[in-house]
Amino acid sequence: MLLRCPYRRITFYQKAFFNASRASSFQEKGLEKADAVVCGGGIAGLSVAYSLNKLGKTVTLFDKYCIGEGSASVINYGLISSPYFWQNVTLMRLAQKSHDFYKTLASNSNIELEECGKVYLATSDEMANELRRIAAWAGAFGYKDFELLDCPSEILARWPVADTEDITLALYSPHDMRLDMSSVLLELHRRLVKNGVKIYENCKVKNVCVGSDRQVYGIKTDLGFIETKVFVDCSGINAGRIPVKSLPNEHVMVASYPCTVNGLTTSRISPTSLNTVSPIVCDIESNVFLKTGLYDTICGGFVEDSMRPLPNTKTDITKEWSIPIADWENFYPILERLIGRFPSLANAPHGNLQLHYDSFTPDKHPIIGECSEVNGYYIATGFNAKGLTLAPGVGELLSRWICRLPLNEDLSTIDVTRFLPMHGNGKYLFQRVPEVASYVYGNARQSFQFHSARNLRMSPIYHQLRDAGGVFGELMGYERPLWYDKNSIRDSHLYCGQDPLYGKPIWFEHVEKEYEACRERVGLIDMTSFSKFEVKGDDSERFLQYLCSANVNIAIGETVYTGMQNENGGYVTDCTISRLKDNHYFVIAPTVQQLRCFVWMKKWAKKLNTDVNITDVTGNYTALDIIGPSSRYLMQDITGESMSTGDFPTFRMKEINIGMGTGIRANSISHCGELGWMLYIPNEFAQNVYDVIVDSGKEYNMKHCGYYTMRHLRIEKFYVYWGQDINEQTTPVECGRTFRVDFDKNEFIGKEALLRQVEEGVNKRFVQIFVEDHDMETDPWPQGGEPIFCNGKYCGLTTSSAYGFTLKKQICLGYVEFLDHKIEPNHISQESYTINIGGRIFPVKIFYQ
Repeated sequence: MLLRCPYRRITFYQKAFFNASRASSFQEKGLEKADAVVCGGGIAGLSVAYSLNKLGKTVTLFDKYCIGEGSASVINYGLISSPYFWQNVTLMRLAQKSHDFYKTLASNSNIELEECGKVYLATSDEMANELRRIAAWAGAFGYKDFELLDCPSEILARWPVADTEDITLALYSPHDMRLDMSSVLLELHRRLVKNGVKIYENCKVKNVCVGSDRQVYGIKTDLGFIETKVFVDCSGINAGRIPVKSLPNEHVMVASYPCTVNGLTTSRISPTSLNTVSPIVCDIESNVFLKTGLYDTICGGFVEDSMRPLPNTKTDITKEWSIPIADWENFYPILERLIGRFPSLANAPHGNLQLHYDSFTPDKHPIIGECSEVNGYYIATGFNAKGLTLAPGVGELLSRWICRLPLNEDLSTIDVTRFLPMHGNGKYLFQRVPEVASYVYGNARQSFQFHSARNLRMSPIYHQLRDAGGVFGELMGYERPLWYDKNSIRDSHLYCGQDPLYGKPIWFEHVEKEYEACRERVGLIDMTSFSKFEVKGDDSERFLQYLCSANVNIAIGETVYTGMQNENGGYVTDCTISRLKDNHYFVIAPTVQQLRCFVWMKKWAKKLNTDVNITDVTGNYTALDIIGPSSRYLMQDITGESMSTGDFPTFRMKEINIGMGTGIRANSISHCGELGWMLYIPNEFAQNVYDVIVDSGKEYNMKHCGYYTMRHLRIEKFYVYWGQDINEQTTPVECGRTFRVDFDKNEFIGKEALLRQVEEGVNKRFVQIFVEDHDMETDPWPQGGEPIFCNGKYCGLTTSSAYGFTLKKQICLGYVEFLDHKIEPNHISQESYTINIGGRIFPVKIFYQ
């Protein structure tokens, strides 16, 4: 059904829709107990309520206005992106669920849905390669009806609204849609009320009541108190601003912030040369779009200088956000780009400039899940201008999460606990979100770095590393040297952007030399950003034995590498655990796990009623990794102690002195398969110890090395990295780490699931991939996320990649999966495999552990 609403003014919706919805408000004057209370009547809140209701829960929903009023769900244009737009399996699946939801809803109602499609335009070779990469991804997941066009005249003939003279490639996706969102909200509202969900409009949630056990027990509203153990905050730009009086800051931390976007509605342009149903046309590099319909044309853009975060009033959560009016002066840079790409827009007789706004996050992924501060307080926000595309899928996922039902998605990139409290700082978000908003059409690969809100967390030796030529990338706010370039003519030591898809990246020669130092001499890597915890108490061994799949009943001074598994055997995290005393352990986890791992341990400490004290000491220690065959001699020089295999064997931790620094924890492990020692240095001694290492390292031609060197070393050695290669959906059996699991010890989380996999076999295995017939100068480079094919049939994705400096070829890690049979020990090596890198097919050799 074609859209027949002109989309001229937001007030049209408010009058036609909100008055109709108001009739059902306040039908129930008494507030009864509910299984779940949802705050927010936009598409996210209604989707959560809808899914919870389908799962048999009693739900009450509150909105301080009328349903949808003031919500980003109504004030945008109802544009829904294709699922394969996301190079992220979880987000793609959520988007597909949303697509299916809208189509089903529209087929059984009067909702106006136009499956108009979208055309992505590229003007540079780099962006054309990105479109080919998207097409390869889409094809691997079964989307076959997209088109790639490289002839400007053909593109112009198909879509004459755009100037195509400089277009190098176009990707046409037929799956993008345009919806009348007011009708969607109205239909959802009608169905919810019919199915028994109580909806209270013009009713503000005043306080989330939390008991001494940090558990939600009720909600205070304008109409009174309602008892519940589950509160779902879907209040959009107000998420996290609802008072929780029992917390020190009186609200939960939510790392999202509202940013405004100006959009233009005008009359239909070029009516004689356009079909009745025309696609959304998007110039990715200019970050502008245009959609012309039967009666109107809508257009807009996401240009960083024109993105305006709302005035920073987040220090006072009682204040309403101050929403500015649409600003033509601010819109002119976008309008100039629009007219440049769509010349006929300049002849439009008039235009209605509208102000849109949405909530954005520091990494451009939505925030979903249970807050770390309060049990039973759930969040669904930060949709980064893609809320309509994701919300129904998110509603289903979050509802299953709340009901403790099995989840089949990797939550690592969307879980609320991926962020630290610092990410919720208003000044940090104020700087970051305009850049995030300007990247709505971009796909951030693993190498991507933002340029805004940098230099937040730094090692105590940051300035020395910068002076040594460090080029820094940021993770969890930490600035970490990616590589070193002493003679760099770069304007900044902060790397931003991402590596190109074709040809050698700018860091290649530098990382090659650093790699050589670690393999042949000695290298020094700053790894201060690693998450660090201390676990103390009479029950510390029993506690960690239950959480960890390896045996932590080790001697004082020993270290073990282990996973912490969930009930399904998946990796909540991987970590090293060192025993310092009988009841004192030192836990080292990935940088991105600082809050997530801490919350997991605290949760189980309470659940098991154990006498343990868990402390986050991440910021107390500077961590330096000394790697390479000469590391033994360098360590002997700076400590005055023997570092022989007999005196300091692998996987041992000792407390040592270096220079004038004391209390340094030295661990004989390098995290990349080379000989080496990790040094955890109390911050007050870091500069002195660093100077001693650098001075003594001159004798061995020691070289400063960055994280890219670490990545190349560990991928060659087939080492996994949590968040890329392993996550909560992968198990030690699937990734070839069963030898790290001690099945002989007593119960631990996930033991039954892992034993079942060992007995029955698995359908997927972690593999190492050598790319053959690849020209590093002219061929596209793997980035992670490349489709793998077995005998021409899609069977998996790569997870990470690096150039093998020893083997002189591209090396990837990834998973192959066969749904129709278990994988036998020699089955993988007997098949023929290929990989699609940016639209090019390459033969590969597959290895597994």
